[in-house]
Amino acid sequence: MLNRLIDLLASVRLTLILLFGLALVSIFGTLRPSRDAELEVLRYELFYQSPGFRLLLALLAVNLLVCSLRLLRRRLGETDRLLASEVAGAGAELGAANEAAVLTRLRDLGFRPRQQGERMVFWRRRWARFAALVMHGALLLIMAGALASHFGFVATVNVYEGDHTTVAFDWDRKADRDLGFTLQVDRAQLIFYPIDLKVGAIDPATGGVVKEWQVSVGDVFDLERGGYSVRVDAFDPLDKVLSLTLLRAGREQRKLSSRAGVKDLSGLVEGVVLYPLAFRDPVLKQYRSEVRLLEQGEVVRQGVIEVNRPLVHRGVAIYQTAWNRDDRGRPYVGFQLSRDPGEPLVWGGCVLFM
Repeated sequence: MLNRLIDLLASVRLTLILLFGLALVSIFGTLRPSRDAELEVLRYELFYQSPGFRLLLALLAVNLLVCSLRLLRRRLGETDRLLASEVAGAGAELGAANEAAVLTRLRDLGFRPRQQGERMVFWRRRWARFAALVMHGALLLIMAGALASHFGFVATVNVYEGDHTTVAFDWDRKADRDLGFTLQVDRAQLIFYPIDLKVGAIDPATGGVVKEWQVSVGDVFDLERGGYSVRVDAFDPLDKVLSLTLLRAGREQRKLSSRAGVKDLSGLVEGVVLYPLAFRDPVLKQYRSEVRLLEQGEVVRQGVIEVNRPLVHRGVAIYQTAWNRDDRGRPYVGFQLSRDPGEPLVWGGCVLFM
């Protein structure tokens, strides 16, 4: 009875039935996403987390495991079976005169001998006979990684610039999850591609434009007053704040800053103030947040988080997914935090496939 069950679990027929079943039910899971009753949204991944789909995957994993163990046992015992075989024509007798020459020739061709008494078995590229086992092992590793991933989590949270959090919303639990550390956002900003803008020298007495320059961030232009030149350091298109550096003979003299539409004489240079007059529509390049991670009030990690450039701490990867401002203009950042204990297993399986 037990042998029949093992034969069934190791059969190729069962493998084909399970693969066909998985392919068939996956069609329905793709065409008809499941509804999350609590969030009132459609979610494709819920179908693939259902007990029925997981049961099919579990049966396929058992099928691969039993088949692999049986194949491994067969491969490891092949040499002994051949040496013990008494089948007619299974080997050839060598005379003493030819034995050395034959052995040398076989070794030159890459064969490796194993001798037992008067019988010898020669192998070449024996490792290739384990290729199917390696493929099975890769699939089992990926399945094990998928199973281990269920012990991880995915959570999201919005944090204001200058604020912090110790929890995030876990979408599986549908409740806040304690992170085990404090996530502090020191600075949240948008990085734009170099912006073309028009800078004007304004006479504060009359409000008239004395001179205009067409520049980009990073350019240096001649002020034509007092031997000064000006470098355009940055321009914030949201707040319309222009940051400049005043130069003389290539040396920095002081920093200048002005906001469009706001009269400020602190940046007065040789009787004029430099203001942004106009600019092209900005093109967003990157979200960027400077953060600190604290445990028991002590900073344990500090770094920059950008899109596709997460910060990883204690197995938790912190991704930046959004940036916005509230109705009062205060910036906040959206983070996704995830822990996936099965990731190394999945990558290991993918490497074996290669």
